[in-house]
Amino acid sequence: MKVSLKEALKEIEGNRFFKTLERDGLIKISYRFNSPKVFDTSLKRELRGITFSKKTGKVLSRPYHKFFNLGETEETERERFTGREFIFREKLDGTMLHPVLAGGEVKLLTQKGFENPQTMKGEELLKKTPALYKKTKEMLEKGYTPIFELVSPQFQLVIPYDREELLLTEVRDSETGEYLLENLEGELKEAGFKLPKKLAGKFEEVERELEAAEMVEGFVLKDFSKKEPFPLFVKVKAPWYYEHHYAFTYLHNIPSHKLFNLYLMGKADEVFSKVLNKELRRRREEELMKMAELHLTLSDLVGRYKNLPQERAVKKIASKVNRLFLKKFKRLELEEDYLKEALRIAKKGGSFEKFLANKLYLLIKAGKVQP
Repeated sequence: MKVSLKEALKEIEGNRFFKTLERDGLIKISYRFNSPKVFDTSLKRELRGITFSKKTGKVLSRPYHKFFNLGETEETERERFTGREFIFREKLDGTMLHPVLAGGEVKLLTQKGFENPQTMKGEELLKKTPALYKKTKEMLEKGYTPIFELVSPQFQLVIPYDREELLLTEVRDSETGEYLLENLEGELKEAGFKLPKKLAGKFEEVERELEAAEMVEGFVLKDFSKKEPFPLFVKVKAPWYYEHHYAFTYLHNIPSHKLFNLYLMGKADEVFSKVLNKELRRRREEELMKMAELHLTLSDLVGRYKNLPQERAVKKIASKVNRLFLKKFKRLELEEDYLKEALRIAKKGGSFEKFLANKLYLLIKAGKVQP
């Protein structure tokens, strides 16, 4: 599936659940809210950090398409895989990094950023082995995107890794999106890349292995019988891993402000994917999407009007928010001082999005905002 910058920008026009980032002649597109309903087209599923040349519109770095947990969507229902054999690769509990050539050098990116402590650590590890750095550069020059996973005690998520390591988890053709790791496995191992653990067997056999597994997130099931627009990949997670997250009772009972906090922590998809009650999942997901959209809209408006006279900016923001959300919420009382402070922080170049999120959390908790 070929993707152009023009097509991608048109696909997300007016869609607050996606964002574009620009730096040094590169344009990166990724999602701002993680829910199956956000990814309602094949093209949107490719917008997960994909990076283009601003000048040519060509794809320069193409990480994974968006794929889902077992049971999270109709295409990932367990019954579809029973009795069938697949390739499985261990899913690591780290940070995905994908490279781009910038000024003739390999630069690592994250899904939603050009530079941060994870990218710097990844580049440090890659440069420690000049042969791997050279091979990575060669793959980029051929039009391939090697996709890495950084694991490190410094960036612990759930699993407490005791080592710093950069593993090569996949290779994609940047233009067509074809996945190449399984075909290039021998060559990549010979070059010195470390790959995730691989299993080949029936779905039930791998599930049984995961039942007793500890200190592992799970495996990615790869179904290459489905080819267009991309193969079917499915995250199959270990019960041990799920035990460290939330369950049905939690999702059923948590108040709206704690549900909103899952979005702020980036944990919503992990919770929803474990809950098998589809009606509960649908209801709470719709509630969460309303709150997330409100936050993203406020962030966009504050960023847009920060340089206007404050009173005028507040009126514009309040008017637009009321028009868009008043009928969607049971109660929507956004304090004038809340908007003024956000505008003040934004004008000074501060973290106004974080302020808006934290204050909105408190307004929801106080019942002044009720989805």
